[in-house]
Amino acid sequence: MKTPAENAAPIGLDQMLCFAVYKAEQAFNRVYRQALEPLGLTYPQFLTMRLLWNEGSLSVGEISERLGLDSGTVTPLLKRLTSMGLVKKVRRVDDERRVDIFLTDEGLALQQKSEAVMRCIAQAVAVDRSEGADMLMTINRLTANLTHAAER
Repeated sequence: MKTPAENAAPIGLDQMLCFAVYKAEQAFNRVYRQALEPLGLTYPQFLTMRLLWNEGSLSVGEISERLGLDSGTVTPLLKRLTSMGLVKKVRRVDDERRVDIFLTDEGLALQQKSEAVMRCIAQAVAVDRSEGADMLMTINRLTANLTHAAER
C-alpha cells in the first residue's frame, strides 16, 4: 500500500519556489548584463563598486563577507577593477596582512554613470517602492531561513 506522499502527483517546475527564484535570477542577470555593458562591468564588479561607493573603503575580507563570496573569487575581481583603474589596493601599515580597497578618481566618477543602471533595473522590475520593499523583505527572510537550514 502506498503512502499519501507516494500517491501525490509530482510537483511541476512552475509550482516550485526554488525554480521561480532561479528563473528570476536568470532574468536579472540578462537585464544587468545589458545595463552594465556601457560601464564595462560585470555584475559582481558592479556590486563591489556599489559597496565602495557607499562605504568609501573596505578591506578585501570585508568585501568578501558582504558579497558572500570567497577570497578566491574576490581577489581576481579586485585585480580586474584595479587594472581598469577604478580601485587601488593599499596595505595597512599596522597590519601588512590586511589590504584595504579604495576608489580612484575614475572609480568615483563612474558612480554618476551607474545611476542609469539603477534606473534601467527599476524600470525592468516594474514594481512600486512599497511592493519592492515587501519583496525585498520576503527574499531576505527566505535567504535567512535557507542559510540557517544549511548550517544545521
